[in-house]
Amino acid sequence: MTLSTHNRHSTLSREITALTERLTPAGDDAILRSLNVMQTAGMTMPQGIDPKKLLPVYQYALSGVPACGLSTATQKLIRGDYAGNASVLLGAIPKPPVLAALAKSEAAAARAELARKREMTEALSPAMPVAQRSPEVRERVRLLLRQFRAEQAATSATATMPGEARSIERAAALARMLDLPDTAEPTAEQRAFRARLENDVAEAKALGSTIDFAGEVASHAA
Repeated sequence: MTLSTHNRHSTLSREITALTERLTPAGDDAILRSLNVMQTAGMTMPQGIDPKKLLPVYQYALSGVPACGLSTATQKLIRGDYAGNASVLLGAIPKPPVLAALAKSEAAAARAELARKREMTEALSPAMPVAQRSPEVRERVRLLLRQFRAEQAATSATATMPGEARSIERAAALARMLDLPDTAEPTAEQRAFRARLENDVAEAKALGSTIDFAGEVASHAA
C-alpha cells in the first residue's frame, strides 16, 4: 500500500466512523428533546394519544431510527419545510409513525454515503486473490490420491511390512505435494492422505534425504 493510498484509507476510516456515529439510533433523551423543542416552538401534540403514554409511544415508534435523521426532521418541522407533505400538519407535532418515517427519510442520505465510503475502502484494500492451480497440478494430485486409495485397499488385505524402504525419488515427489496448500475444509479422506504422505516423507528423511518439507499436502484432489 502506497503512502497516498494509506492516507486515503485513513481519511475514509475517519469519515466512516463519523457517519456511523451519526447513524446511531436515537436514544430516549434525544426523542424527549425533539418533542420538547417542537413544543417550545409552539407546535401542538397530536390528538388521540393518551398524554401519559405519549413518550413511550414515540420511543417505540422511533426505536432504531438514526439520531441524525430525527434531528434533521425536527429542524425541518419547526421551519415548515414539509409544507408540501400531505402527512404533515403544519404547527402540529407529527404522529409517531409519521415522525419515524420522516426521520428515516432524512437519514437515507447518510446511510447511502456510509455504504459508498465502505465500498471505497474495500476497493483500496482488495482481498487477496485465490491461488490458481494448473490442470497439470490438479491431475498429479488426483493421480497420487488414486494411488493412495489403491494402496489402502491392498493394505486392508495384506499387512504392509513395517520396514519397507521408500525411494528418494518418491520422497521428493511426496515433498512437492506437501508444498501445495490445503483447501479450506479438507475431507476426512484428504486428511488421511496428507498424514500418509507426511509419514512417507518422514521415513525417507530418516534414510538420509535432505528434502525440504516446508508446506502441507494439498487436499485439492476432491
